[in-house]
Amino acid sequence: MKINKLKIKNFRSYEEETIFDFATTDDKNIILVGGKNGAGKSTIFEAIKLCIYGPMAYKYQGFNASYISKVKSNINNNSLKSDFVDAFVSIDLELSEGTEINIYTLVRKWTFKNKKLDEIFLVYKNYSPIPLEDEELNFFENYITSIISPKIFEFFFFDGEHLSEFFIGKNSNTHLKQSLLSLCNFDTFDVLKNTILLSIRNSKNDDSELELAKTNYLALDDELANLNLEYANLNNNCTSISSELDDLKQKQIQLEKDFRKKGGVLAEERDLLNKKTIELETRRSVINQSIKDFCNDMLPFLIVKDQIFNLKTQIKSERDNLVYSQLKDKLSVDYFKNLLLNKLDTSSIHEIALTVSESLIDDIKPSNQEDDFKIIHNLSNDESNSLLALIDNMLSIDNNNILSMFDEHSNIGEELAEIRTTLNNSLEDESLNKYINELTDLSNKIGHLSEVKNHLEIKLKDLELLVSNTEISKNKAKSKYTDLLQSNKVVDMSSDLILMLDDMITTLTESKTKEIQNNFMYIFKKIIRKDNFIDFIDIDSNFNTSLYINKMYNSLEIENLIENIGYDEMEKKLGNLFFEDLFAEYEVKNRSELLNKIKNSNQSSFINLRTKVDINGFSSGEKQIYILCLYWALLKASDIEIPFIIDTPYARIDETHRNNITNEYFSTISDQVIILSTNTEIDEKSYKDIKPRLNGEYLIDYDDINRKTIQSKGYFFEV
Repeated sequence: MKINKLKIKNFRSYEEETIFDFATTDDKNIILVGGKNGAGKSTIFEAIKLCIYGPMAYKYQGFNASYISKVKSNINNNSLKSDFVDAFVSIDLELSEGTEINIYTLVRKWTFKNKKLDEIFLVYKNYSPIPLEDEELNFFENYITSIISPKIFEFFFFDGEHLSEFFIGKNSNTHLKQSLLSLCNFDTFDVLKNTILLSIRNSKNDDSELELAKTNYLALDDELANLNLEYANLNNNCTSISSELDDLKQKQIQLEKDFRKKGGVLAEERDLLNKKTIELETRRSVINQSIKDFCNDMLPFLIVKDQIFNLKTQIKSERDNLVYSQLKDKLSVDYFKNLLLNKLDTSSIHEIALTVSESLIDDIKPSNQEDDFKIIHNLSNDESNSLLALIDNMLSIDNNNILSMFDEHSNIGEELAEIRTTLNNSLEDESLNKYINELTDLSNKIGHLSEVKNHLEIKLKDLELLVSNTEISKNKAKSKYTDLLQSNKVVDMSSDLILMLDDMITTLTESKTKEIQNNFMYIFKKIIRKDNFIDFIDIDSNFNTSLYINKMYNSLEIENLIENIGYDEMEKKLGNLFFEDLFAEYEVKNRSELLNKIKNSNQSSFINLRTKVDINGFSSGEKQIYILCLYWALLKASDIEIPFIIDTPYARIDETHRNNITNEYFSTISDQVIILSTNTEIDEKSYKDIKPRLNGEYLIDYDDINRKTIQSKGYFFEV
């Protein structure tokens, strides 16, 4: 697989449409992209990955909110100011399919519709103007992820900082194993094995687990039977108590009836009757006072009610006469003559004034008043109003209300007489106490039994819930026991399958491990400048990697090592291959035989033994070379044809090793190598060394003012 062309527009810092031609040839397999830190070199790899895989590039299963948010962060900010946002990434992907080589143009573009991000993914085959249809497109997406998954694609982007921890740090053996399995497509077997193991862990049942499930089921069955028996006994007790309570309540009712037949009045009833007597006497007192007040204040006036009517008429007449007299004096002939003067003919003023005066006076004269009307009381206006209000109040008295008070007074007297009769006719204290004691005793028994019944009913409810839960637990235990009996057969079959997969993985990885070891030593010796620096790399069955060098020892040195630090520390420091060679040299099979054999041996010559070299003792540059070589060995063993993209390739590498890496490493690791570098990584001398292998070179720079990346042809230096 090759990436022949990359187009970017409005993606991160790339605003204008930017084109990178990544096509390479057999003798010129390197593309160089130069730029300072932050210019946009890493964006190139990000754009390629996103164009091919879409949501899977960020480990999402589909076009969801998290993916949309991630893509939005990649859209160039300046493009969002335009009327129409046009952002896309496009690549020309060259794939070898059987005997054919096909070019697929992948286009992933983004626009905004109604403030929502819209993504379109199109694929064109061999520059056809018509994209693949839906069914073909789905097939292509599955096809591309099957030949190179996103996980493998990430592996072909070399980041020295990340891979240093990956291949040297903690769990480096696991990383190496997973890388080999993924690159060689052996991880399918491993995934299948882990899935079966998980299934077995969830379903595996040894004899003790099966026996425990059986015991648990039987115990729950016994517990449920005991609970049902206890529930039945409680229910019977509750029924018995309910029957006893009914008998006692009937007895209580009958006793109260007998008591009342004999004229009995209970103490509580006596209290109520006495209380009622007090209330009635209080009310009768209030009524007496109201009647008394009526007789003193109102009754005398009501007796002379006719005279009161005459008084009212006289007072009103006197008030009307007073108003008439005041107006009559005002409306005199002289008043009107002066009023009409200068407005009418003077000869007729007197007659007109006289007519108007007499007419008005006659009109305002009270209709019911005689000419000889005499004023008797001569009250002021305020006195008249007060007296008239008092008369109206007396005349408006409701006689029915007064009569009802007399009726209520009579009824109260009758009710009080009945109460006294009841109290006087009640039983004597001795008989009363007897009945009260019997009723009290019955009430206490009823109260006690009611409390016991309530307690039993609560216990019954709790027991009913416990029975229900226990029955559920019993059914679950029974189901588990049955499943365990059935799954034992499946577990046996799965165990056999796991053993077979283990053998397959071991067989497949053994040959690949040897291939990796050979590839590593081949490239490492070509790059490293030190002679006899490393003689062998060992990758054990657990993928722990160790480097060895051949060293000479005599028997005394070996004896001292054993005596001073012991076998375990020796193996830790010198490696397991050291002991393999040592056992072979002295023809022993275990450590216990070794020391005696050395002491009794007359051999004094030197022995050549493979001795472990501590990778952590390497310089930073040597560690980087070790990682590069292990990486190269892995890729070669995988036989995958894919572009190799490397960021800052010469980090911590000295000048001598840089030349070897340029000539021996980049020229062989892949048919297409894309190098992302600063001017300090590939400096002027390195650029001259790599120039013959270049098939394209670009320089990218970040414009701080316009906040965008600008691309140009060439590199920092000219040759």
